[in-house]
Amino acid sequence: MPSSPSAPADVTVHRARMAVRPADLDALLEAMALLEPPPGSWEDVDTGEAWIEAFSVSEPEAHALAMRMSEIAEAVDGLPHGTVVEALAPQDWTESWKRYFHVLHVTDRVVVRPVWEDYAPAPGELVVAIEPGMSFGTGLHATTQSCIRFLQRLAEAGGLDRAVVDMGCGSGILAIAARKLGFATVNGYDFDPLCIKVSRENAALNGLDIPFAVGDALDPVLPAGDIVVANILAPVLLEAAPALARAVSARDGHALVLAGILDNQYAAVKAAYEDQGLRERDSLLVGEWRSGLFTH
Repeated sequence: MPSSPSAPADVTVHRARMAVRPADLDALLEAMALLEPPPGSWEDVDTGEAWIEAFSVSEPEAHALAMRMSEIAEAVDGLPHGTVVEALAPQDWTESWKRYFHVLHVTDRVVVRPVWEDYAPAPGELVVAIEPGMSFGTGLHATTQSCIRFLQRLAEAGGLDRAVVDMGCGSGILAIAARKLGFATVNGYDFDPLCIKVSRENAALNGLDIPFAVGDALDPVLPAGDIVVANILAPVLLEAAPALARAVSARDGHALVLAGILDNQYAAVKAAYEDQGLRERDSLLVGEWRSGLFTH
């Protein structure tokens, strides 16, 4: 999934840029609001040119983001849109990212706070402080929010001794939210070493010591947990179905949360996990993204 444009100075950033009519900016940005990060816009008042832009450190992710931007724009105005991906000279993107990320109430209990904003929590609120760096997971995206909602539901059902595994941890936001919700044992994994670094830093920002390690969801054997959360992408979830299904324990209260799935992809993902002996217990649709809760 696309990542935030907050990169260290020695990291190459890939920009997905689409030229648009200035009059269409608001409608297109609103339609793309569920992309992460939400694309920003630039308008040259002298030339009358306008662009919508989004950033990623991963070139494949940038191309995937460009494709979604073009598809969404065409759905909005019926016109073909070309989105160009180019590598930009390494530089500090922190300030450009901050304008898109603010305090967010994900549930009635969980609040996500970027480290550059102050927030006084109300009684009972759990604040997750995040510096996303170049990692996916700010709380802005529908899939992240759905996972947190499922985790809160599971936590409120009791059994906080259940072990939680965050597969594809990104910024560490889901693992941190799980600990804040009361789960005592939480581990996070991602194939990208930079995500592991950012996740550890975010855990420390929240006063938590959470084990994070490099691990790929496509490995044949995955770390086991009573609750496994995989907020990745539908093609990866389809390929990883056998291993992810085996990673979920059979103890009472076990669960598998799957996210990163467009609504029109969900039926295929659901069928793949049913073939592994799992049953869908619930799903959440936020915008165009559907996430599912499964058990054996």
